Amino acid sequence: MEFLSKMNKTVKPNTMKKIVNTRFLSLLLLVFTLASCVQDDDFKTPEINFDEPDPTVDSSIMAVKAMYTLTDEDPNDDELPPPVLIESDLVLEGYVVSSDQEGNFYKELIIQNSPENPEAGISILTDATDMYTFFEPGRKVYVKLKGLYVGEDGGVIKLGNLYGAEVGRLNNLEFEEHVLRSGVTEEIVPTVISFDQVTDEKLNTLVTFENMQFPSGLVGQSYGNLDDTFTVNRNVESCLTGESIILRNSGFANFKDKLLPEGQGTITAVLSKFNSDYQIFIRDPKDISFDQPRCDALFQEDFEEITTTGPGAVIDLPGWTNVNISGGNWKWDAREFNGAKYAQISAFNSGENPMKVWLVTPGIDLSGVTGGEFQFSSKDGHNNGEALKVYISTDFSGDVTTATWTQLNVDIATGSTNGYAAESTPSGNIDLASYVGSTVYFGFEYIGSSNGITTTYQIDNIKVTAN
Repeated sequence: MEFLSKMNKTVKPNTMKKIVNTRFLSLLLLVFTLASCVQDDDFKTPEINFDEPDPTVDSSIMAVKAMYTLTDEDPNDDELPPPVLIESDLVLEGYVVSSDQEGNFYKELIIQNSPENPEAGISILTDATDMYTFFEPGRKVYVKLKGLYVGEDGGVIKLGNLYGAEVGRLNNLEFEEHVLRSGVTEEIVPTVISFDQVTDEKLNTLVTFENMQFPSGLVGQSYGNLDDTFTVNRNVESCLTGESIILRNSGFANFKDKLLPEGQGTITAVLSKFNSDYQIFIRDPKDISFDQPRCDALFQEDFEEITTTGPGAVIDLPGWTNVNISGGNWKWDAREFNGAKYAQISAFNSGENPMKVWLVTPGIDLSGVTGGEFQFSSKDGHNNGEALKVYISTDFSGDVTTATWTQLNVDIATGSTNGYAAESTPSGNIDLASYVGSTVYFGFEYIGSSNGITTTYQIDNIKVTAN
């Protein structure tokens, strides 16, 4: 007040008006300038300036995982070795493949050793959150290993601190000290794999499965439960083999209330594992591109409903034909191995020369569809020659010798001369467009001999889909 009083005494009225007007115009100009700097609320994230770390990379994810696995003296023992302290001053580099932006990854950073065709990946446990703001997918990082522990959790090898007798999370300060952010980002190219290629070596790497869909029973359901925060498993199945894998969705994921896509297509995710079950984690629903028509089955047989299996457990399913046309007794048997059931046949020790056996599906009605595909999977064992052919017929009425059969160009397992194939061979998708409107039958013909070709064949996951 004293200052204003002195001003009033010393400044003439007209001069005072000029001062006020000048100040008002200056203030107005400042407001206008600030307002013009921001248009349509388009704020940009400020650039983060920092010195690029330049450590000497002298280790790798593969080497770190080996530090732990080499301590497991008896792999068949259920008791796991304790986490291993890394005491050497080593550094590895990797590229981020996870993201916690949508809440499906929680307090872990997953890296793989290269942007494309990785050899290994590993999870780093941490208390840090909102890591996607600094460690987004593709970000190169360096990990200072000295003082970290490497151990196994649920079948997956992880890096972190010691928590009791297990590997646990790094606190925020420890995470900042051990994980260095590079200024380099690369495009991560997912590895396209089939179910036969799902192995521990690909754990914690970004993979893509093709020709996948959610089972028809899940259509209309959401990724998670809306009324709780429990993690939810949703199976995703292959349109090629009928096999499935677990899609694991956090109860805290931002997308848990979204409906599962109904079509088929590709799914990109981080491959993981819980004990003996492989599972995948998506970072965002955009990792799923099911934009093709579904491949729901018009007919499907995986032999899992058969209760009796073993030598002489002849397959006798409703609508199926299992017949030996060479006068012998041996037919297709139901067998089981590692919990999976299938149809099997071999002429070994049959005493039949020759041995001709057919296994024919029930009739499958292709009326009311615009197209369809046929597929199955097979394995061979002690292969000493080709003995299996696959046919299609539209006039089969119970007698395979009087029906008209057309041989199909399918892929059948071959080459397992010593023992049995470890993985199934997909037949490929056989187009049935030319059979639309008909009822079709598929025949599996085995021609062997006890004193000649005795190759064992196993067939499974027989499927006809509409498209």
